[in-house]
Amino acid sequence: MREAIGGSILFYIILGFLAVYIVFIGVIMNYAATYRASNYVLTRIEQTEANIEVGLPSDTADKDTLYGVLKSRNYNNALNVCCYDVGQTGNSIYKITTYVNFEVPLLGLDMKLNVKNDTKTIYGVRCSDREKQGYLRCN
Repeated sequence: MREAIGGSILFYIILGFLAVYIVFIGVIMNYAATYRASNYVLTRIEQTEANIEVGLPSDTADKDTLYGVLKSRNYNNALNVCCYDVGQTGNSIYKITTYVNFEVPLLGLDMKLNVKNDTKTIYGVRCSDREKQGYLRCN
C-alpha cells in the first residue's frame, strides 16, 4: 500500500511541474510575438520616415496602415505609437508600445505584458506636421 500512495503523489508533482512549464512556454511565445510586432512597426516607421498611418484597431483589410498589416499577420493585441519632438531642430523620435494579454482561467492568472521600443532620431520630421497630415499620432 505504501508504494501505491508514494507513486500517485509523485505523479501529481510531475503533473504540477508540467503545468507550470506549459504556462511558462505559453507566456514566452506570446511575448515573442509581441516583440516581433513591435520590431516590425519600428522598422516600417524608420523605413518610411514616418509616412505611414497607424490606422484603427478595426482595420482588417487596409494594408496601408500598421494595424491592417499587423492584423493580416494575426497580431490582434493593442498597439500604441507616440511621437516626440527632439528639441527645436525639427527632428522626432517615435515610441512604440505593443501589448499582449495572457490569461490562465483555471489559476485565475491575468497578465498584461508590454514591449517598448524607440526609433532612431528621424531628421526633418516634426510631430505636429505629421499630425496635420494624418500620419502617426499618439493613439
